[in-house]
Amino acid sequence: MDLVSTTDVAKHAGVSQTTVSRVLNKPDQVKKETYDKVMAAVRELNYSADGILEAVPSAAKTNTISVIAGAVDDPIFIGSAPMIISYAKRQGYQVDIHFMADENEEDVYKTVLSSNVAGMILVSVLLDDAIHEKMTNANVPFVLLNSSYSNAKHSIGVNNVDAGYLAASHLLNANHQEIAWVGGPLKNPAYKERFLGFIQALQEAKSKIRKKRLVISATDKASLQKVYEDLQALKKKPTAIVAATDEIAIQLLDFYQEAGYQIPTDISIVGIGNSEIGRHSAIGLTSVGAADSIENLGQETVKRLFDILTLNQDDAFDVNREVQLYERRTVAQQ
Repeated sequence: MDLVSTTDVAKHAGVSQTTVSRVLNKPDQVKKETYDKVMAAVRELNYSADGILEAVPSAAKTNTISVIAGAVDDPIFIGSAPMIISYAKRQGYQVDIHFMADENEEDVYKTVLSSNVAGMILVSVLLDDAIHEKMTNANVPFVLLNSSYSNAKHSIGVNNVDAGYLAASHLLNANHQEIAWVGGPLKNPAYKERFLGFIQALQEAKSKIRKKRLVISATDKASLQKVYEDLQALKKKPTAIVAATDEIAIQLLDFYQEAGYQIPTDISIVGIGNSEIGRHSAIGLTSVGAADSIENLGQETVKRLFDILTLNQDDAFDVNREVQLYERRTVAQQ
């Protein structure tokens, strides 16, 4: 089989040999249309040369980091994004943000992987084998932040199972038995793992697990209003609620207070996240959160990504931050 030369590539693409050389060695100096045309010819003719596999991917990368988040209201994303963006900017990189939706997950990955990003951070998403393989084969470094994949090489998160467990245990220790769970869709690994921890605590305590008090819902205000109404319609109303996030907890607190309930005398609520707004003195939300802040978690994630990008520090890591209960004013003894 004859070897394919840059002359053949130039002829196939309809450009000069000089242009082919520039695309392969200095892609930042050519127009995107020209680059795409030449690279299409490279692939179609199966052109190869010493070093091309190394030169093309690195040279073609942009100074862009992509953040892929499971949802716009994900608490880990909300807490970590400002630090990720500011750190990347200090390194001379911009940050593109993409949010998952059931109907466009594959499109999101396809868009990101075809845009020559330098690296990626995945926040609160579930990866399957097929997507993980595509990302790995794309040779784009990525770090999972509070995301779920069993064989992840670079992963950082909080112990979400322990978070759900601690929240439920705190209410059980306060003698609550009629405890409800309110959380978002279980496709989000944070919601799923916190829910599993909640269930584990109730099972260990041999507390009755009632299906109608295990609420999986969208987390917008209208959906949570319906959740509140459904809980109020139960014959045995909950005396306490574990909310999968502080944001859910605060919205439920608002509904109960508008209805004349006294917090925590009439209803106790525990959130998860230890968010800044939950810590506010006007709210005083009892919550489970990382012993370290989410902002620091975001900083560690983006710093480790840049260590891979700029220092070639590609050793595997799996960081799992411990959580603790922050007791404030929204839980009373039953």
